[in-house]
Amino acid sequence: MKRSILLLFAAAAAQAALVPAMGLEDLIANSQAIVHGRVMRSWSAWDGAHKFIWTHHMIAVIDPLRGVAPGYVVASEPGGEVGGVGMRITGAVEYAAGEEAILFLYRTPVGYWRVTGHGQGKYSVTRDLRVHASLRGIDLVQRTPVHGVEPPSLDGLSVADFKTRVRRAMRETR
Repeated sequence: MKRSILLLFAAAAAQAALVPAMGLEDLIANSQAIVHGRVMRSWSAWDGAHKFIWTHHMIAVIDPLRGVAPGYVVASEPGGEVGGVGMRITGAVEYAAGEEAILFLYRTPVGYWRVTGHGQGKYSVTRDLRVHASLRGIDLVQRTPVHGVEPPSLDGLSVADFKTRVRRAMRETR
């Protein structure tokens, strides 16, 4: 019995990327762009060196909170399939056409915009206009709280309250 539990735990652990937890201030400090947008379409392609496959997602910007003009931004994640060749990365953020989300983005060394914090920077927007963290495929390593106080959860806030907190935190970190 113990052996099967251990094997089950090991299999589950292999399916998730282990990443340090980031609070709102961390997400803001590590993001050059923050947008509220809707996924219009997605496609996969090789990078310029033909070494890695990336899946790109065209996001129609609803509200540019930082760093991008109204219009579109392309968020990219490693992995995908091109010409029958597939590449899968544990913890890569997934998107769906028509999905609405608030994204904290950073510029990768190859020039692509990518969600900050291995998915922690993607907050899906529900039909009732609430935000929910998109943490599929990652396990967070919690850090010791500052002065013993846990940061408040952003999960489940209304879109308006979430954006208010983001804008306030951006002003306070200047």
